[in-house]
Amino acid sequence: MRNNTKLTNASIESAGLPKDPAQAIAEYIWNGFDARASKIAIDYDSNELGYIHKLEIADNGEGMPHEELTLAFGNFLDSTKRHAVKRSSYTRGKKGKGRFSFSLFATHASWYTTYSEDGKNYTYKIEIDRGQKENYEVSAPEESKTAVPGTTAVLQGIFGLKDDYLHSPEFIHFLAQEFGWFLFLNRDRGFEIRINGELLDYSQLIAESDQTTVTLYTPDEQSTAQFNIQYIRWKESIGDRYYYYFLDSEKKEVSKLLTSFNNNAIDFHHSVYIQSNFFDNSEEELFLADDNTLFSHKEQQVLFKRLQAELRDLLDRKQKKYVLEQAVQGKIQELEDKLLLPYYSPAPADQQRKGVLIALIKEIYTADPKVFVGMKPELTRTFLGLFDLLLQTDRREDLLPVITQSVKLTDKEYARIKAII
Repeated sequence: MRNNTKLTNASIESAGLPKDPAQAIAEYIWNGFDARASKIAIDYDSNELGYIHKLEIADNGEGMPHEELTLAFGNFLDSTKRHAVKRSSYTRGKKGKGRFSFSLFATHASWYTTYSEDGKNYTYKIEIDRGQKENYEVSAPEESKTAVPGTTAVLQGIFGLKDDYLHSPEFIHFLAQEFGWFLFLNRDRGFEIRINGELLDYSQLIAESDQTTVTLYTPDEQSTAQFNIQYIRWKESIGDRYYYYFLDSEKKEVSKLLTSFNNNAIDFHHSVYIQSNFFDNSEEELFLADDNTLFSHKEQQVLFKRLQAELRDLLDRKQKKYVLEQAVQGKIQELEDKLLLPYYSPAPADQQRKGVLIALIKEIYTADPKVFVGMKPELTRTFLGLFDLLLQTDRREDLLPVITQSVKLTDKEYARIKAII
């Protein structure tokens, strides 16, 4: 049966399809995970010159029910996934573009999909040509005794893409960066991506990992809950923003919330995974809440707010540790390279002054890196110059109220800055 989308081929081409083969392949992988797959297999074969005959991307998801195909394929830029629940990592594609990504490097795409209905499995095929993406051919579903649910996308007529790209370190690294956080989220549920049988490894992107368990009580101590917290700091940016991921006792994500450390310029790439039976049977409440309260019962609210406070404290400590050990030295080097520090002669007295100012900058930057974010170079130079001048006078302690008005300090941070001044 021949069907068509609601847009023309030209409209689809101009709608912002992926411009890179890695991004296009990632779209198909996300489509598999969107369909509740746990395993994705990318397989290709090529000749001795490296030219690819065909590329297959298979998943073990739920398949595409035939009666829903018009909604899934016919409504370009209005995919059914747009209306899926929010605050979940399991629905990524939202505009139906993924299925057309093949046109970047292939002339023809076929989908072989199997779905279950009334205890039986049915299989059918969908086909699209690059030159007529507004039309797609669909076969009638047939009952299958052997096929299992899932979808395999077969891309043929490959051009501009050779096998050396698909096994290059750059391509593997891209997939690890895009999906590593998600595979870690589902590491205990058997989620995996394989490329010609080889498991995608993302462990090289983990810079730091820490695990802890927190037990929290309500004010009357009548209710308690235990939370297993896994903190990850990534070496570079990942395919998601920085979230707290909440998992139930079966280690499935039921919700996610942005951390308060997303808007920084210090490369603090992090994810926090929280697993607890506290989140069992709470999915509906989590997703339907329109305000910042995720639970309807007061005791649950109290425990969850306490958990949020614990998580903020954890990330605050981790960020300060990261800044102190790694980021702050880069900031000092940047200030020196851009000539934003006051001029100091080689004389011992000047070098001592420089050491005091740098120690002060390190403490302020560690306490709150955002102080220097977005500040124009001229203002930074003036700001540090005034600090240096005050440090040379008997009114140097006047710096303390200036700093505390700009930066929220702990008692220990305040004491260290006071000692420097």
